[in-house]
Amino acid sequence: MDDPGRRGFTLIEVLVAMGILSLSLTSLLTSQMQGMRAARYAQIASVAPFLAESKLMDIEWEMRQDGWSNSDQTFEGTFDEAGWPEIRYTCLVDFLELPEYSELAQAVAEAENDTDGNVGIDVQDAGEQAFGVLGMVWPIVKSAIEGAIRKASCTVVVPDGKAQHEFVVTTFWVDPTKLDQIPQLGGEDTGQPTPGAGAGAPGAGSSAGGAARPGSGAAGGGVGGPITPPSLGGGRRP
Repeated sequence: MDDPGRRGFTLIEVLVAMGILSLSLTSLLTSQMQGMRAARYAQIASVAPFLAESKLMDIEWEMRQDGWSNSDQTFEGTFDEAGWPEIRYTCLVDFLELPEYSELAQAVAEAENDTDGNVGIDVQDAGEQAFGVLGMVWPIVKSAIEGAIRKASCTVVVPDGKAQHEFVVTTFWVDPTKLDQIPQLGGEDTGQPTPGAGAGAPGAGSSAGGAARPGSGAAGGGVGGPITPPSLGGGRRP
């Protein structure tokens, strides 16, 4: 016989409790999934740049052994050896081609005409004279810079479910040895003292105008040394 003082849950109360529980579990599951996605993206964002940098270092090493090419080069593949076979990369090594001197002169002329409109004036300032002198050495400078600098970029594509994440790492490579062919500011070193200021001049001394000592580098500084105008002797302090 049932005890009239005892009560159970009605159907409405059970349905309300299940609805509240389902909403709570759905919210908890959603936040949990968002946390997992954030952790996954943090892992991808920390790993992908390092993979791109390591690939650029490998490519730079290989290209330095084989010699830099005077054209753009593309490298593609995956990071299977590093344990990330699903991550793909596309690396591009750009050959930076500088304009010819005639193109530079045309651009400067157009810029001057657009700014002041002084066409046909024969007087040149120091900047124009220096730019004119640049035309004499520009082929050598152009060749040296083009051979010494490369722009390298690596794009890493990481799949994440139905989405994809891309990370791009860009850097510049410089080979200082390629710049050795650039002439010095005072011209090539002939091994002779500058007239009027040589080592034999009375009271001159080697610090003012004497020739560079053997093994101390070319006179006038050049790449990696102090530059002294030819008018001051072009010597380099011992």
